Amino acid sequence: MKKKIGIWLDYKTASFITVGEHDSNIEHMESDVEFSRLGGGARSKQPFGPMDKTSESKLLDRRTQQEDKYYKDIMDRVKDADEIYIFGPAEAKTKLHTKIKKLKSRFPKVRAVESADSMTDNQKMAKVREVFAIKDYFRPPAKH
Repeated sequence: MKKKIGIWLDYKTASFITVGEHDSNIEHMESDVEFSRLGGGARSKQPFGPMDKTSESKLLDRRTQQEDKYYKDIMDRVKDADEIYIFGPAEAKTKLHTKIKKLKSRFPKVRAVESADSMTDNQKMAKVREVFAIKDYFRPPAKH
């Protein structure tokens, strides 16, 4: 059977949902991406000089490096999948999809990329089962 994995992610955490006909598994991975704002810094000694000496570009470079590491860690965890589905609330999902497209020959097929709000683990599993059209073995079939 093919290995199908759903990835729910934002910048704080990623959830990996592996689904099959008779089993499901969910694992979580925390992100190391820092959420910092520019501090007050120090006032320049020049009159009418800049009010802040904090380097915005350094903070942006650090965040970009942390995001790249986060995406690499995610891709390492799902590289042996046959097919993946990416969903989540933030723009992190589209950035991950862009990085995957650059490595298309060495990476599994992406079924879809969709926006989704915060979800419980059970809602994530149900969504991944729906996307991959896997019957839910937890519920009996509906009676007509």
